[in-house]
Amino acid sequence: MSVLLAFGLLSACGNSDDIPDTNNHSEKEETGTIEKSSGQMVDFQLQNEDGMECYDFKEGENIIFRLEIKNDTDEDAILPPFSEVLGLDVFSVYSWEGEKIGTPWDVVMTSFRECEIIGTHSSAVFVCPWFDIPALYYNGTEHYYSEYFYKKDDKSPLPKGEYFSEFEIKLNEKTITCSRKFDIR
Repeated sequence: MSVLLAFGLLSACGNSDDIPDTNNHSEKEETGTIEKSSGQMVDFQLQNEDGMECYDFKEGENIIFRLEIKNDTDEDAILPPFSEVLGLDVFSVYSWEGEKIGTPWDVVMTSFRECEIIGTHSSAVFVCPWFDIPALYYNGTEHYYSEYFYKKDDKSPLPKGEYFSEFEIKLNEKTITCSRKFDIR
């Protein structure tokens, strides 16, 4: 019964119909923090290396991409494997004109688990920096981040300009679009 309740609560998180059309990036409404039902939240933000939320970076400065899926209910949330929830476009970066620049990761690792559980009043947090940071390595394993992201190649610094990161995640057949604008000066 609790599993069905958790599925029902997560299904109420929202869908792409609730998110404004973001094809016109000059009028883009950012959708970093989305709360769609009591206790369910998706929070996407960019951070500097000090862990502070930041959307204005100096050229050559590192960008930390951070996504949190929070379960603030009194029941465990049962989800598909996180690799299915996150998809293959998570943390994608685009120029302001809409040209895809890339992702901070090179490979998304798939999970062999049948499901993922986010405990009551807990979160699943996923991070990946544009440039490698040993302090963020998953369990001290070089080039792995949040167990799901692997870096094979060094990333080039983003040149000065306006960018956005946009991707969709799927929570129990609902689609949530996360989008953040940022500047490199």
